[in-house]
Amino acid sequence: MKQTGRYSNFNGGGTKDIRMEKIPVNIISGFLGSGKTTAIIRLLGQKQPDECWAIVVNEFGKVSIDGQTLQSKSAVGSVFDISGGCICCSARGYFKENLEKIIESGNFNRIIIEPSGLGGIEMVSEIVKTLPDLLLMPAICIVDITGFENPKFQKNLIYQDQIRKADHLVFSKCDLLENSMEQERLINKFTNLFPEKPYHLRLSINDLDLIVPNCEKQYYTQDKNKSQFSFAETQGLAAHCYLENFVEFGPEVIFCLEKLQLFLRNHQSIIRTKGYIRTKSGWNLFNYTLTGYSADACEERKANNLVIIYPNQGVATMEEIKKQIVKCFA
Repeated sequence: MKQTGRYSNFNGGGTKDIRMEKIPVNIISGFLGSGKTTAIIRLLGQKQPDECWAIVVNEFGKVSIDGQTLQSKSAVGSVFDISGGCICCSARGYFKENLEKIIESGNFNRIIIEPSGLGGIEMVSEIVKTLPDLLLMPAICIVDITGFENPKFQKNLIYQDQIRKADHLVFSKCDLLENSMEQERLINKFTNLFPEKPYHLRLSINDLDLIVPNCEKQYYTQDKNKSQFSFAETQGLAAHCYLENFVEFGPEVIFCLEKLQLFLRNHQSIIRTKGYIRTKSGWNLFNYTLTGYSADACEERKANNLVIIYPNQGVATMEEIKKQIVKCFA
């Protein structure tokens, strides 16, 4: 079915007619902190000026830090933020509604979907395939090469399922490795853990050739790359096994980065933290994963806020965690 739409022409500021058979859809998955948002920002930098992409970003919790980041890097109205649940389960209906709005608008010639770090590929793919105007492209999983040796990753069913259900794997954070020998050692160990998976090693997401302007074939098939875990075993794991909480402090509070990252690294329960914090050097977008942390300068914010994700069976309550975070003030 042919579709006629209009989208922004970034070269001249006008509009341009587009005709397409279907809108290509790329799913970029990956566990918490793997680098999905960074990958999408880099892909946006590769986009042709006359193309308009819709970005659908899903956050497990109610506050979307990644959505805010992508909105600052994208054209106005091109980021569709779905928070408060995983689009593969609790936010499924809202996700489909957003896809239908994107189609009906006729403004976009590609859709990039970033599921929650605790979400899967299978259900997202199935929803996309129910819409005849969309063309599902190979599903991509971003894998943090510096972190997969961590037992918390290797034993996690969601992490394993994301890898096994993806059509292509892309290693991130290769630039953090000491040398090529360490890189080769980690790749060999990874392929031993997942011998059934083809993989694409990229030193930079910039040269990723999976996202192309024109596509003629739907590569993903339902029976491809079956996991040893059934979907029933992994569906809803995020909702039942993980909690997300939001802590906020006034703009007068100044954090000590060293104290904060040391607290998070030593805590037994916390697996992911991100948000905006004020430090002695100014405001920062703060990201903590099991493999390290980053703090990038950002615009002034109205308050310090952090999203914290930890297992439901964690040894500490959120109130206890908040009391300990106060000790990270400068």
